[in-house]
Amino acid sequence: MMKPKDAIRPVAIALTAAILAVLGVATVAPAVFAQEKVPATILPGHWQYNYKIGGVLPVGKELKCLTAKDVAQFSEGICTRKFKCVYERKVVGDGHIDLKGVWIDKKNREAPVKGKGTYTPETFKLDVNVTTIHGLPLSGVMEAKRLSATCPAATE
Repeated sequence: MMKPKDAIRPVAIALTAAILAVLGVATVAPAVFAQEKVPATILPGHWQYNYKIGGVLPVGKELKCLTAKDVAQFSEGICTRKFKCVYERKVVGDGHIDLKGVWIDKKNREAPVKGKGTYTPETFKLDVNVTTIHGLPLSGVMEAKRLSATCPAATE
């Protein structure tokens, strides 16, 4: 025989779900979890970048204001203003980055580069392996996080 409070429980759950639906609050059935699609790129705003050589030695930190144009560039493969970046393999999507190509300096010298990493709309981490124009192999890490949706007047 079912106890009175056991009979009320399914009704209470259904009522709660109905109230949440009316209020516009999403509900998820316990056995069904929707996979959230990761955006194709990062969000614009005020970002902090940290650079390390060998993954451990900090060599730089900077603040950047990323515009919609910069965000679009992220999908094309990470590049700095000092280089022209040409990637023969460029996969940026579903939270993963996989790049292989060359960075070309202002004197048209090429440095082969590979990069793999992950991203969310507000963070990214890229492990980079590059052979300098002088043949020196280097590995490094570029990590960045979004500090805010808007940029202070002093950042570029």
